[in-house]
Amino acid sequence: MNINQKTRIAVAGIGGIGGYIGGMLAHHFQHSDHVEILFISRGENQKVIDQQGLTLHSGDQTFVCIPSVNSNDPVIIGQIDALVICTKSYSTTAILKDYTSCLRPNAVIITTQNTVNGEATIADFLPQGITLLEGCIFIASNIQQAGTIVHKPGPTKLFFGTNNQASKQGEELEKLFQEAGIDTTFTLNIQEILWKKFLFVSPIAMVSALTQKTFSQILENESDLNLFIQLTTELVHLAHVKQIPLDENAIKNNVELLGKFNPTVKSSFQLDLAKGHLSEIDSLLTYVIKEAESHALKLPHYEKVYQELLEKYPHIKA
Repeated sequence: MNINQKTRIAVAGIGGIGGYIGGMLAHHFQHSDHVEILFISRGENQKVIDQQGLTLHSGDQTFVCIPSVNSNDPVIIGQIDALVICTKSYSTTAILKDYTSCLRPNAVIITTQNTVNGEATIADFLPQGITLLEGCIFIASNIQQAGTIVHKPGPTKLFFGTNNQASKQGEELEKLFQEAGIDTTFTLNIQEILWKKFLFVSPIAMVSALTQKTFSQILENESDLNLFIQLTTELVHLAHVKQIPLDENAIKNNVELLGKFNPTVKSSFQLDLAKGHLSEIDSLLTYVIKEAESHALKLPHYEKVYQELLEKYPHIKA
């Protein structure tokens, strides 16, 4: 990154995750001479942020976050050094198509989607010379209303990085994010971390969507908890077949993690399905079943849950 010009970081998708990351960055660097934070937002969210900034409630603190630019027009966004994509997985390629023209030479893209095949999905859309830092975030954060984000107490940790490939830009961005108060780690072992999160996110998304219960309620119900464990176990089998290294206590750790969230927390997947919105079913569920089939592996609980979700939420087929 050029020390003679401002480092311009654009955050795409100002929802639960993007609102937290972008909000923390914008609040901290609002008056910086070296770093500029831009929001890529749209609709009512964009209008409210234009009028009064983004309100971020994080624990017992409230921040009013003012980006230097707030737009969904690539021309207005202009040239950027880093693009942090916080949209749902099904919108990632569209963001890349629209904003690749904004990327300066040697720019960085950071992804935060709930997926383990993100690089394969977007590889064809990456311009030459651009560094992809796949990422994920452990967080409970939702958009309460247009222009307002609520970040709930609990595990909050952002990871991004590569697989054994050093990145000076990654190290620099890690420092900037940490400076803004975001617990961030740049890693050379991102695949293992992506799978660690996926091992939790995919099963809990399935169980929460089927039951429409909070994480706490699932933990307290023997039948629901057993389903969560069965799905996690099947996912561990898939990871082993794919030779992904996992902690030998992964299933036990997942159950313990379930109890660390605020009692009111639900998954974004269940919230999307309940509202009849588009969902990340392809990255969270369909990918798992197809990948298992390609390795001649049977996942009976995943297959059963898929059929039950189709019955419960007919709009999934649309």
